[in-house]
Amino acid sequence: MAPDRTVQSGITADELRECQRAKLVAQARNSTNVVLELDSETGETLDVWYWPVNDNGARVVPSDLAAYRKSHQFRGPHCLCAFIDDHNPNDPREAAIVMSKRGLRTGEYIARCALSKCGYVVFIEQTFNSCGLPVKRYSRRSPDKARPLDIVFVDGEGMSMEKLT
Repeated sequence: MAPDRTVQSGITADELRECQRAKLVAQARNSTNVVLELDSETGETLDVWYWPVNDNGARVVPSDLAAYRKSHQFRGPHCLCAFIDDHNPNDPREAAIVMSKRGLRTGEYIARCALSKCGYVVFIEQTFNSCGLPVKRYSRRSPDKARPLDIVFVDGEGMSMEKLT
Protein backbone atom coordinates (compact mmCIF):
# COMPACT_ATOMS: atom_id res chain seq x y z
CA MET A 1 0.00 0.00 0.00
CA ALA A 2 1.34 3.42 -0.93
CA PRO A 3 2.17 5.78 1.94
CA ASP A 4 -0.42 8.46 2.71
CA ARG A 5 1.03 11.79 1.53
CA THR A 6 -1.72 13.81 3.19
CA VAL A 7 -0.96 15.83 6.29
CA GLN A 8 -3.58 16.27 9.01
CA SER A 9 -5.10 19.38 7.46
CA GLY A 10 -5.99 17.48 4.31
CA ILE A 11 -3.28 19.16 2.21
CA THR A 12 -0.92 16.85 0.34
CA ALA A 13 2.83 17.19 0.77
CA ASP A 14 3.08 18.41 -2.83
CA GLU A 15 0.44 21.10 -2.21
CA LEU A 16 2.27 22.19 0.93
CA ARG A 17 5.55 22.39 -1.01
CA GLU A 18 3.84 24.51 -3.69
CA CYS A 19 2.52 26.87 -1.00
CA GLN A 20 6.04 27.19 0.41
CA ARG A 21 7.43 27.95 -3.07
CA ALA A 22 4.75 30.59 -3.67
CA LYS A 23 5.63 32.21 -0.33
CA LEU A 24 9.33 32.34 -1.24
CA VAL A 25 8.49 33.84 -4.65
CA ALA A 26 6.38 36.54 -2.99
CA GLN A 27 9.08 37.34 -0.43
CA ALA A 28 11.75 37.71 -3.12
CA ARG A 29 9.52 39.75 -5.42
CA ASN A 30 8.26 42.11 -2.71
CA SER A 31 11.66 42.89 -1.21
CA THR A 32 12.56 46.47 -2.10
CA ASN A 33 15.90 47.20 -0.42
CA VAL A 34 17.69 43.86 -0.81
CA VAL A 35 17.85 41.13 -3.44
CA LEU A 36 16.86 37.76 -2.00
CA GLU A 37 17.92 34.43 -3.49
CA LEU A 38 17.57 30.77 -2.57
CA ASP A 39 19.95 29.94 0.28
CA SER A 40 22.57 27.65 -1.27
CA GLU A 41 23.22 25.92 2.06
CA THR A 42 19.69 24.97 3.09
CA GLY A 43 17.83 25.14 -0.22
CA GLU A 44 14.73 25.91 1.85
CA THR A 45 14.95 29.60 2.75
CA LEU A 46 15.97 32.89 1.18
CA ASP A 47 19.26 34.63 1.79
CA VAL A 48 20.73 38.03 0.91
CA TRP A 49 22.45 38.38 -2.46
CA TYR A 50 25.19 41.00 -2.35
CA TRP A 51 25.20 43.60 -5.10
CA PRO A 52 28.66 43.97 -6.70
CA VAL A 53 30.68 47.17 -6.48
CA ASN A 54 33.43 48.25 -8.87
CA ASP A 55 37.03 49.14 -7.97
CA ASN A 56 35.91 52.63 -6.90
CA GLY A 57 33.27 51.24 -4.54
CA ALA A 58 30.32 52.30 -6.72
CA ARG A 59 27.52 49.84 -7.41
CA VAL A 60 27.74 48.09 -10.76
CA VAL A 61 24.77 49.29 -12.82
CA PRO A 62 22.27 46.58 -13.85
CA SER A 63 23.21 46.86 -17.54
CA ASP A 64 26.84 45.98 -16.68
CA LEU A 65 26.16 42.93 -14.50
CA ALA A 66 26.69 40.43 -17.35
CA ALA A 67 30.10 41.90 -18.19
CA TYR A 68 31.03 42.03 -14.49
CA ARG A 69 30.07 38.35 -14.22
CA LYS A 70 32.66 37.54 -16.92
CA SER A 71 35.48 39.56 -15.36
CA HIS A 72 34.92 38.80 -11.65
CA GLN A 73 34.25 35.86 -9.34
CA PHE A 74 30.60 36.81 -9.31
CA ARG A 75 27.27 35.24 -10.18
CA GLY A 76 23.71 36.47 -10.32
CA PRO A 77 21.12 35.50 -7.71
CA HIS A 78 19.91 31.91 -7.51
CA CYS A 79 16.32 31.28 -8.51
CA LEU A 80 14.09 28.74 -6.74
CA CYS A 81 14.52 25.82 -9.15
CA ALA A 82 16.70 23.88 -6.66
CA PHE A 83 13.81 24.18 -4.19
CA ILE A 84 11.40 22.44 -6.55
CA ASP A 85 13.82 20.06 -8.33
CA ASP A 86 14.53 17.31 -5.82
CA HIS A 87 15.43 20.03 -3.32
CA ASN A 88 19.14 19.89 -4.15
CA PRO A 89 20.81 23.05 -2.77
CA ASN A 90 24.15 21.87 -4.16
CA ASP A 91 22.87 22.46 -7.69
CA PRO A 92 21.55 26.04 -7.65
CA ARG A 93 20.45 27.76 -10.84
CA GLU A 94 21.52 31.28 -11.57
CA ALA A 95 18.69 33.61 -12.53
CA ALA A 96 18.84 35.43 -15.86
CA ILE A 97 19.26 39.18 -15.71
CA VAL A 98 17.16 40.62 -18.51
CA MET A 99 15.30 43.75 -19.44
CA SER A 100 11.56 43.47 -18.96
CA LYS A 101 9.72 43.69 -22.26
CA ARG A 102 6.15 43.93 -21.01
CA GLY A 103 4.06 45.12 -18.10
CA LEU A 104 4.54 48.02 -15.71
CA ARG A 105 8.30 47.42 -15.53
CA THR A 106 8.95 47.54 -19.29
CA GLY A 107 12.50 48.72 -19.92
CA GLU A 108 13.75 47.87 -16.40
CA TYR A 109 16.25 45.17 -15.51
CA ILE A 110 14.90 42.17 -13.64
CA ALA A 111 16.36 38.89 -12.40
CA ARG A 112 14.13 35.95 -13.24
CA CYS A 113 14.23 32.20 -13.53
CA ALA A 114 16.14 31.46 -16.75
CA LEU A 115 13.81 28.54 -17.47
CA SER A 116 10.60 30.40 -16.56
CA LYS A 117 9.88 27.46 -14.29
CA CYS A 118 9.95 28.42 -10.61
CA GLY A 119 8.35 31.88 -10.71
CA TYR A 120 11.39 33.77 -9.38
CA VAL A 121 11.28 37.43 -10.44
CA VAL A 122 13.13 40.27 -8.70
CA PHE A 123 13.00 43.89 -9.80
CA ILE A 124 16.74 44.53 -9.55
CA GLU A 125 16.71 47.98 -11.11
CA GLN A 126 14.34 49.17 -8.40
CA THR A 127 16.55 47.54 -5.76
CA PHE A 128 19.72 49.02 -7.28
CA ASN A 129 18.43 52.50 -6.47
CA SER A 130 17.52 51.75 -2.85
CA CYS A 131 19.38 52.95 0.23
CA GLY A 132 21.17 50.40 2.39
CA LEU A 133 21.57 47.82 -0.37
CA PRO A 134 24.05 45.13 0.82
CA VAL A 135 27.13 45.26 -1.41
CA LYS A 136 30.33 43.29 -1.90
CA ARG A 137 33.55 43.73 -3.85
CA TYR A 138 34.17 40.52 -5.77
CA SER A 139 37.69 39.52 -6.81
CA ARG A 140 38.71 39.64 -10.46
CA ARG A 141 39.02 36.42 -12.44
CA SER A 142 42.58 35.55 -13.34
CA PRO A 143 43.26 35.46 -17.09
CA ASP A 144 43.67 31.67 -17.03
CA LYS A 145 40.44 31.12 -15.08
CA ALA A 146 37.47 29.79 -17.07
CA ARG A 147 34.65 32.26 -17.69
CA PRO A 148 31.11 31.27 -16.75
CA LEU A 149 28.81 30.07 -19.50
CA ASP A 150 26.27 32.48 -20.90
CA ILE A 151 22.80 32.20 -19.45
CA VAL A 152 20.06 31.46 -21.95
CA PHE A 153 16.67 32.85 -20.98
CA VAL A 154 13.67 30.90 -22.20
CA ASP A 155 10.47 32.91 -22.34
CA GLY A 156 7.74 31.10 -20.40
CA GLU A 157 5.37 31.42 -23.33
CA GLY A 158 7.81 29.60 -25.60
CA MET A 159 7.97 32.65 -27.83
CA SER A 160 11.63 33.62 -27.65
CA MET A 161 15.06 32.65 -26.50
CA GLU A 162 17.57 35.30 -25.62
CA LYS A 163 21.29 34.71 -25.12
CA LEU A 164 22.73 36.86 -22.39
CA THR A 165 26.37 37.79 -22.64
